[in-house]
Amino acid sequence: MIKKTLICTFLLSLVLFDVQNTAAKTKHEVLGIRIGMSRDDAQRRLQKLGKLEREERKQQEVWNLTDEPHYAYIIIGFNRENTEVRFITAKARENGKRVRYSDVLDLKKVEQTGATNNYKYVLEVPARGKTAGYIVTARGQNPDYLTYFSIKKLEGKEEMD
Repeated sequence: MIKKTLICTFLLSLVLFDVQNTAAKTKHEVLGIRIGMSRDDAQRRLQKLGKLEREERKQQEVWNLTDEPHYAYIIIGFNRENTEVRFITAKARENGKRVRYSDVLDLKKVEQTGATNNYKYVLEVPARGKTAGYIVTARGQNPDYLTYFSIKKLEGKEEMD
């Protein structure tokens, strides 16, 4: 009985380590903006990097990043109450410092879809404690460097569809 308990404990610790390791290697923020961050804090951070280009129904903003070598734009979406960040999408700067898929994701853990010249890597990071689960997506046409990087709060099954 003790042997079975030890084996179960060991297996459980491996699973927990794998979840923590995946989350640790996967970017959970973009330029200091993260899921759950307050709208005010996100806007203050983005004002240091660029300027607000447009706002859509007060739930989404497009920022032109003038002082950032990797990304040209960030789109941030807010929750229904407009109080906190629900998703972040960054578009790579065409002639800027390139970002590898492996810089933002553990490629050994991701699901890769797409075809030649259309790469898409997706990873779901489950909720842990008070930290909400999220989906990380990196896309691009180059096999090594991304064009778009997104982080989206995972709120339920409807988010996966």
